[in-house]
Formats: sequence, C-alpha cells, structure tokens
Amino acid sequence: MKKHYHNLKYRFEIHEHNTRSKNDLYQQYCNTSNYQKSVLNMGTKLFNKLPSQIKHLDNYNKFKKELKNFLLVNSFYTIAEFFSL
Repeated sequence: MKKHYHNLKYRFEIHEHNTRSKNDLYQQYCNTSNYQKSVLNMGTKLFNKLPSQIKHLDNYNKFKKELKNFLLVNSFYTIAEFFSL
C-alpha cells in the first residue's frame, strides 16, 4: 500500500469533513466477499490500522524497517488480533 499510495485516495480527498480519521486511506464499500478479501481492500484495512508514526513515513525503506520492528515487538498470531489493537 505504501509503495502504490499515489493510486489510492485518502478520506480527506473524498469529503471535506474534518474527522479524526481523515488521514486514513479511503476504503470503498463492497458487497461481495471476494472483494472484501481482496488485496486492495484488506491492504487498506491493515494500513489504516497501523500506528500513525509508521504510516506517515515518506521513505519506503524506512517504512519497511519500522513496520518490521513493530511486528516483531507485537507478535500477532491472527489478523483478528491485529485488528483488536
């Protein structure tokens, strides 16, 4: 998601409301379970759940390093456990 962020939209680009999650990636509404499990949809969900200091890193290599450290410190065994942060 970080590598291809220029193809994705943020929530503040969709609407002009000043919300606390305006810096998250916009997640499109989906009806089908195939789209809900797709890489684009799950990647957006996972990226939005990351801590803000990791999400806002501009350098891709630094982002990868910080993400790896975050995942090593917090050993999640399931995706549900990651979402319950």
